[in-house]
Amino acid sequence: MTRWFTRILLLVLLVSVVALVFETKRMAVQVGDAERAAAVWQQRAEQAEQLQSLDPDVGKSDPDAGQPNSGQPNAGQPNAGEPNAGESRFEKPVVGSGSSTVGEPNAAAAAGTEGERSGPSAPVNLDAFTKLQVDLHTTRQQLAAVSQLLEQRNAEIEQRRAAAAAVAEASMKPMPAGVRLCLDTLHECLRSEGYTHQRFLRAGSLDDKGLHDVEMLESSRDGLAVAFLTAKLMTATFDRSAGQCELRFFEGHRAVDGERASLPEEGFAIVFNEVDGRLFEGRLPYLVRGEGAYPAAITTPGRAATDVDAGTRRQWLSRFDKLLGQAATKESWRVTRLKGMSDGQFLTVELIGTDEKNLVKSSVHCGQMAVEIDEQAGVVSLLLRDGVLRRGTLESTITREGYRMLLPGLTPKATIDAMLGMVVKK
Repeated sequence: MTRWFTRILLLVLLVSVVALVFETKRMAVQVGDAERAAAVWQQRAEQAEQLQSLDPDVGKSDPDAGQPNSGQPNAGQPNAGEPNAGESRFEKPVVGSGSSTVGEPNAAAAAGTEGERSGPSAPVNLDAFTKLQVDLHTTRQQLAAVSQLLEQRNAEIEQRRAAAAAVAEASMKPMPAGVRLCLDTLHECLRSEGYTHQRFLRAGSLDDKGLHDVEMLESSRDGLAVAFLTAKLMTATFDRSAGQCELRFFEGHRAVDGERASLPEEGFAIVFNEVDGRLFEGRLPYLVRGEGAYPAAITTPGRAATDVDAGTRRQWLSRFDKLLGQAATKESWRVTRLKGMSDGQFLTVELIGTDEKNLVKSSVHCGQMAVEIDEQAGVVSLLLRDGVLRRGTLESTITREGYRMLLPGLTPKATIDAMLGMVVKK
């Protein structure tokens, strides 16, 4: 069982690691997308800031810079149309000389061309710039939120991993000797009363409140379904007047058929009826807490030697349920009462017959009942004596000679195996 539980824990850890890997990958993709978006908006904001920093007058040329000389001579300069004294009218002046105006038209043309190339700067759209700033701020906030969410998720995953590791480590520790002895004694008390479907796997500690960190398996009546129950605390109380022992589990989970549900706040109770309270209180005084008082002893004749105890009675009723459930009778029969056994006969027996809607259609009350088989004919039947058979409003008496109720669909061999040989042969 420990190996099985260890495998479950390893599987849980493996699933947690895989989930952590996929969650980290998803968050990394989100962070990468947010960083790329932030870089784009940052670039756009820088471009907008550069445009805003530009002077609108930069690039505009002087209105007179591109115009040639109007013909009026500058101060200290001769007129371009009149030659200086001593110079020939047709003498070529030196290019670039301050005393000549030949190069001025070319300079003005060059200045005009430069002004045309630079041109006036385009005005900045303040609405677009404001939108870029708002988008940039929003992107930064989203990036910060994603980073914070990623850190939070990583912290939660780390906490779950640490908790799972702590649980796995705790499950590997052996139970204290006193706790193991308590669970063994509880098993023995339940088995002695005929309850065999509960199996405690482990518990962490025991104090005046009850058992702590309890794990238990509970199988169904047919043994095909199993419920796994874990609880922080389990208490055991016994109602002396009603003869009921109650195990109540708090703060945990109960898993049945793949569905896991939390235990209710008032606790999940498992009740055992018709049990010997003195046995439980005597052997488990540190766990079972008695409530009320035992009923006063009633002077009655001693119990007959043929009477069976509660545990044996439940076992035989379960065998009859299985046997009659396989019979192909018109009605579904079930044994509801059984007092004793003697020489292959079941004493003081009651049977109920129901239809497909679980409505009671027939009943039998008899002093003796036996499972009779005819190996040669391959017939199985119930032999009833000293009783009454009721069907609806009709009633007939079953004499000592007996009344046979056929059980079609059953074979002698299967019946002998199911009844552990407790049959009579015809």
